Amino acid sequence: MYALETYSLIVLFGTIALCSLAIRLPVIRMSFIPASLAAGIVLLVLGPQVAGIYSPEWQLPGSYYSFWNKFPALLINVVFACLFLARPVLPFKKMWRLAGPQIAFGQTLAWGQYMVGGLLTLLILIPFFGANPLSAALIEISFEGGHGTVAGLTPVFNQLSFAEGRDLAMGLATVSLASTLICGLILVHWGLRKHHIKSINKQTAIKRAYHRRILYELRKQDLRLRDHLTIKNIISHIVLIFVAIAIGWLIHLGLVRIEETFWAERIGITIFKFLPLFTLTMFGGIIAHNIWKALKLPISRPLVELISSLALSLLIATAVGTMSLSFIKTHPGIFALLAVSGIVWILFGFIFFAPRMFKYNWFQNGIVNMAQSMGMTATGLLFLHIVDPEDKTSSMESFGYKQLLFEPFMGGGIVTALSMPLILVWGLLPFTLVCGALCLTWLVFGLFFFKKNQIYVK
Repeated sequence: MYALETYSLIVLFGTIALCSLAIRLPVIRMSFIPASLAAGIVLLVLGPQVAGIYSPEWQLPGSYYSFWNKFPALLINVVFACLFLARPVLPFKKMWRLAGPQIAFGQTLAWGQYMVGGLLTLLILIPFFGANPLSAALIEISFEGGHGTVAGLTPVFNQLSFAEGRDLAMGLATVSLASTLICGLILVHWGLRKHHIKSINKQTAIKRAYHRRILYELRKQDLRLRDHLTIKNIISHIVLIFVAIAIGWLIHLGLVRIEETFWAERIGITIFKFLPLFTLTMFGGIIAHNIWKALKLPISRPLVELISSLALSLLIATAVGTMSLSFIKTHPGIFALLAVSGIVWILFGFIFFAPRMFKYNWFQNGIVNMAQSMGMTATGLLFLHIVDPEDKTSSMESFGYKQLLFEPFMGGGIVTALSMPLILVWGLLPFTLVCGALCLTWLVFGLFFFKKNQIYVK
């Protein structure tokens, strides 16, 4: 048993390492494919669903995939527990004015994904394809949330008897990420031609944005990574993250007990039962951070980011590598319509809303949110560094504070986690109307309030 686990881990880490080397090649590097995603695709191709059918001699043992399949649901807790650890916080009023336009734009895109998904499901997917009403939530879960969120919501998909939705969402997350890379590059060249951004040194931007972002940030602060990577520091931070997850688990347990005691049996509505643990490890991280500060224990943000990045890389590689491809045969129409609708909505928002919602640097502020909404946070940062490699705008700082006020709710937060249970409780039509109203509300705020009050700190 231990030999199996050891060999499977060697194969997993070896595949990621080889893909990390491969993406440094000039031709591959220009595609901006993350090493973890490339590794996941390689593992998927070498698995029972592809190699097992077409080239059995190249197939990796199926037992490896059974072992890797446990990783995503566990690692997503680590990623979210690290989200708020050691992050500096501005006074709320200044944070709100700085990040407000990005919050409004991000919320408009996110609630619009539910609105578009709801309308598509009501008008086309249910009448013509017999789709599950829960399909309305898949665009936001997969586009805004990404592979990690889909993996973390696996128990919810299973509890709601919508296991095929998990496979659809995982496929949509892969398509959305690939679309982000393609559309992002096209938009960057369009922005250069239209003079929305200045000329950039593409090679410098790619290097900083993709391979050496953490090291680059450390150098800006005159810090060295080796000073953070001590045995004592690593153990302390692993314990810190474990404490954050444990606190999140206790919060989750308490909410479920409160629900069972006061209203679950009486009115027959359960919400917290379907709330995955990872959404609460964010708050566990905040509490653990304050405990560490009270004990005067050091917290290194670069080390936290390295641990989080490693967990996210393993999560994406295993989630993509073990996802089911059955949806291609069983639900091709549903999959294609959801994918196209999600992509069109986000591109529409970037082209038509972003210039009107940002007073300063609309392209930089818009593309980081567009790339996050259609890919993941890492791809948002990737394209922001491409269009602003020297960090001359306030877009990076605004995006960081926007995450503090956005991630707890959307893109894997509480709203994302509760979206499918809410469709069951409210019904699809009321859910879609509420999401449409919230999308419109954030759009109005962005157009008429946040743009007027946006501040610029550079």
